[in-house]
Amino acid sequence: MTFHYVGRNSPLHRWDARPKLFGLLMVTLSLLSTRLPLLLFLSGLLFGLLVVFRFPWKTFFRDLRSWLFFLFVLSLLQTFSASWTSEASLPSISVSRDGLRTGALTLWRLGLILGFGVLFTAVTRPRELQDALVWLLRPFPFLPAQRIGLMTALTFRLFTLLVDEAEEVRLAHRARLGDRCRNPWRRLKSLVLPVLRRSFSRAEEVTFALAARGYCEDKPLDLPPLLISHLWPLPILGGLLLAGAFLG
Repeated sequence: MTFHYVGRNSPLHRWDARPKLFGLLMVTLSLLSTRLPLLLFLSGLLFGLLVVFRFPWKTFFRDLRSWLFFLFVLSLLQTFSASWTSEASLPSISVSRDGLRTGALTLWRLGLILGFGVLFTAVTRPRELQDALVWLLRPFPFLPAQRIGLMTALTFRLFTLLVDEAEEVRLAHRARLGDRCRNPWRRLKSLVLPVLRRSFSRAEEVTFALAARGYCEDKPLDLPPLLISHLWPLPILGGLLLAGAFLG
């Protein structure tokens, strides 16, 4: 389910994608701060939104396990970089209390960014994201708004398809007892090459589909008006984020 749209009838699904995108940007920018009250507030906010969305917790945490390794490696790098000491001309690496704190905060922040990103893609259709980006970039005449919106939506769509393809290849490889192979390079080749071949095929299919439908950037795009009722959560969220950033 990671970075897939999940159709539900929840307030997050009914919320307009434009203020929803602004809310995601506000949360992401606020995570530049490492203040503990702000991180606690964002963790509670993410938990509350997942409850409102009625997100399947078991599937959510199962999918996040594959990302935890990369987050853990990044947190270790932050731990050692913060603990770096130099004595005379011989540098040495030691784990200090400040380094552990920095690594833990990095892991926490990256986990929150990933969690909010997964939630955003789960409640926002790719078409809604495309329209939101076009609406946001329209005031800038030097930017191809429709092209950027389409490329962003296609990137999310192709990424989710590649994740599905990788899972199918992994299950097929396991069904053929390929996981019993002790040669890691051979196992990697059996998994990577089919995914690359399918990704190129998908990209070619999308290109032909766009050409067959006569895609043109000059066609006018009618977007629905942004209702005032969809904007009131943004100042509330901004005020709470500012309060959490200045506390502690």
